Amino acid sequence: MITRRTCLKLFSVPAAGAWGQGVSSRGVKALPRGKPSGLPFHARFTDVAKAAGLGAPVIYGGVDRKQYILETVGCGAAFIDYDNDGWLDIFILCGPRFEAAPPGATNRLYKNNRDGTFSDVTAKAGPAPYRLAVRCLRGRLRQRRV
Repeated sequence: MITRRTCLKLFSVPAAGAWGQGVSSRGVKALPRGKPSGLPFHARFTDVAKAAGLGAPVIYGGVDRKQYILETVGCGAAFIDYDNDGWLDIFILCGPRFEAAPPGATNRLYKNNRDGTFSDVTAKAGPAPYRLAVRCLRGRLRQRRV
């Protein structure tokens, strides 16, 4: 007959080895980088946010330093068709600043003007006021008629 003490001994030996695994990198050598392909990189990135009408700042934590861990993770954005016109609009979150929120700090909703520009329709659509916002989730709600 197996006692509780024997059973615990059997299970504790493999568990002790598992507890020692952790996330330590001691004794692990970094892998070398692969060789570059040699192909030229002809991409050029240009900031067109201001010209597209996306000019409001995204507030997330302090300007010079982050004091809390929640201020370091960044905020979310969603591409949604909020007005059902077939064009994707943009919903951008503002995140936390625990001391005091600066003026104009709110989640922003931008309507697609169908010409490569966006209009800020935050006040018209009425998203939630400035709060802790880390991620956004999009879903569809259908009303059933009985």
